[in-house]
This record gives sequence, structure tokens and C-alpha cells, in this order.
Amino acid sequence: MKKSHLFALLFIFAALQNLQSQNPGCDGARYIDDVFTDVTKTTVQYATAVNQANSQVTLMMDVYEPAGDTLSTRPVVILAHGGSFIFGDKSDMKRWCERLARKGYVAASIQYRLYPLFVLGTPDSVDIFGTAVRAVGDMKCAARYFREDAATVNQFRADAVSIFVGGYSAGAVTALHAGFLDSTDVLPAFIQNILDANGGFNGNTGTASNQTYSSDIKGVINLSGGLYRSNWVDAGGVPLASIHGDNDGTVPYYSGQAANIAYLEGSALIHQAADAAGLINSLVTVPGGDHTDTYDPTKPQFVPFVDSFWMNASVMMESLVCATVSANTPAGPDPEAWAVYPNPVAGGAFAVRLPASLQRADVLMTDLSGKAVFQLSGVEDRQIIHAATLPEGIYTVSLRNPEQPQRRFGVQKLVLLR
Repeated sequence: MKKSHLFALLFIFAALQNLQSQNPGCDGARYIDDVFTDVTKTTVQYATAVNQANSQVTLMMDVYEPAGDTLSTRPVVILAHGGSFIFGDKSDMKRWCERLARKGYVAASIQYRLYPLFVLGTPDSVDIFGTAVRAVGDMKCAARYFREDAATVNQFRADAVSIFVGGYSAGAVTALHAGFLDSTDVLPAFIQNILDANGGFNGNTGTASNQTYSSDIKGVINLSGGLYRSNWVDAGGVPLASIHGDNDGTVPYYSGQAANIAYLEGSALIHQAADAAGLINSLVTVPGGDHTDTYDPTKPQFVPFVDSFWMNASVMMESLVCATVSANTPAGPDPEAWAVYPNPVAGGAFAVRLPASLQRADVLMTDLSGKAVFQLSGVEDRQIIHAATLPEGIYTVSLRNPEQPQRRFGVQKLVLLR
């Protein structure tokens, strides 16, 4: 079994055991597969802010949506471009935004404040960290923009609970710091001073109204980024999906000088820290991949790695957005608890632990499309069930007591591995 497939399965298992959502689009295909063909783009101003040269900058973003989508609430993914915090444009993230929009997300590419090279000259590491902190504030402002929009005019029909951030290179550095830098971290004085001068951890970008909304982030999508310190990734962090070439000469895969300007710790160390913290996370390592050629669609040796990364990222986000309880479950008393174990399971043999008041039940398994693929009647507590003919994947397992059809039982997600 491919490692990336295992990560994808474990993402769903871990997240669906603990999280619930009211997002109406969760059908097992949307947010993972391409369910739309066409995409629309709307460019909006999300803020104004002052850069390091004390000049006011208008911040725009391109918002990509699935064309013809009628869903009332959609999760949002905010992406930021690369360019060493000096160059780059929001249009650079077009292909990734379109890819996400075809899966049913609202995807936004933001223009954030860049270092004013032609005004201030060549930056040093402190200058670049100052720009990075401002970029983090801009990204968090964009998240608040969608929450304010959802609460007012609702132009983009955003799910205010499910807002993810990500980016490439400097944009990924921005997203990682937006997701993991917080008040529990031990900060060097120069970073603390930059934060204090720029509105703290949430930044000072945005209107007074914008600042009243939450800056919370549900997960991070990291394309070749890094953190100043990987130990800022701790148990209080958010889920993470990463990809990084192990021959990256711009942002180090492990650690070192990024773009010959500032020290960063790359995706390899971040992934190790996320594993140690018990966070939902994955890393696709691209053998021989450099900073830019990893994403070059004309280099077929790298394309499968990029596709695996986006599958990991999509499955992670879908699992975080979608419910543990079927949307078709009727209203009524709270469902009775029960369990399937072990979970994940290799080989297809698992057991059920029934509620104490239930002697036997019928077990039904469905795939993520809702198709019934296995059923067994009269199952007793702790009875071993053999489903060896089913392929690896994620299945919904439900109970029914034919003698008491009014009883309701929670729905379980079972991960089968081969």
C-alpha cells in the first residue's frame, strides 16, 4: 500500500472520529473529486494596509468558485503566492485555485504586502521576517473577510467554520506561521517586537468591523514552505498537508538559509514535529525535486507526487469539513453509542461492541458513495465480522435492531487497509 494512500485513509479516520459539521455538501465525492467542470473568478478588495515604506497598499484577492454551484455553504481555502516576500502575484496560484474550485471549494488567491525592494533596498533577515509577519496578518484578515461576508451580504456563501490557508514558498511560509505561531511559543525578541508593532498574532490588517471576526484556521496546505522553528508545531496546532522536494535549494527540506536571506526549518522537520504532537498531517517527499521543478507539469517524474499531495490535502479537508453522522439520519433522541475495532483494520476482520442493552443487531456497510457493499444479520457483541472481499478504503458502518426499529445508533467510519 502506498504511504500517501495510508495517510489519506488515516486522515479521514482520525478526523471523522471527533468532528461534526453541518456542511450540506458532504456526499463522499465533493471536496475530494472533481465534481465541477467550469470555474468562475471574482476579484475583490479585502483590505488596505501600510507597508514597510509607510505607503498604503490596496490588497486584492481573486476568488474562484465552482460554476453553477447552488450549495448554500462552501468551505474556503485561502492561498498565497511565492516570491521570497519580494516578488510574485496572486495570479500565480490560479491553477491551484481552479483545481480546488472544481472540487467544490471556494478558493482565494490573495495579494499580500511585499517588501518594497525598490524603495528600501536589499532586505536582511529581520526585514524579511517583518514582511512575513505582515503577510500573516494579511492572510488572517482574508479569513476574517470571508467570515464577515458570510454574516452580512453572503456573496461567496462561505462556511465560516471551515476556512483553510495555504500557499507555495513564501506563501506557504505565511500559511504555516498563520496556522502555528501563537502565544504559547517562545519567541526571539526581534520577532516579538515585530508582532507588537503590527497588531500581535492576528495582525492589524482590515477594518474595525473585520477585526471583530475570528482569525481561526482549520488546517494548512503547505507547498515547499518552512517555519522559523518547527517546535512551534505542538498539540494545540491544526491539521497539515505538505509537499516538499528533498533537493530544494530555496526553502530547505530540513533546515537552513531560505533564499539566502533568513533561517527556516522545512517540511521534513515540521512533519516530524506534527507526528510527535499527534496532529493529523502528511508529507509527500519528492525525490530529487527542487523548489520550482517539483510543480512543473512538463516534468512527468514529479506529477504523481503532486497529485498524491492534492489527494492528501483534499481528503484531509473533506474529513474536517464533513460530519460523523449521516445527513439522512432523522431527528429524534440522541443515537446510542457503540464501536467497531480495531480501526483501522488490516485484512478485513473486525469486531463490534454493542450497547449493553442490545443482544444482537444487523450490520450494514456502505462505501462513500452511499452504496451498500456488505451486510450481516444477527451480529452479537464482540463477534468477529469478516469483510475480506472489500477493497481498502473508508466505509460507513451502521446498526439496526429489527425487533426495535425505533432505536437509533451512531454511525461509525471504518478504515480498511490491505
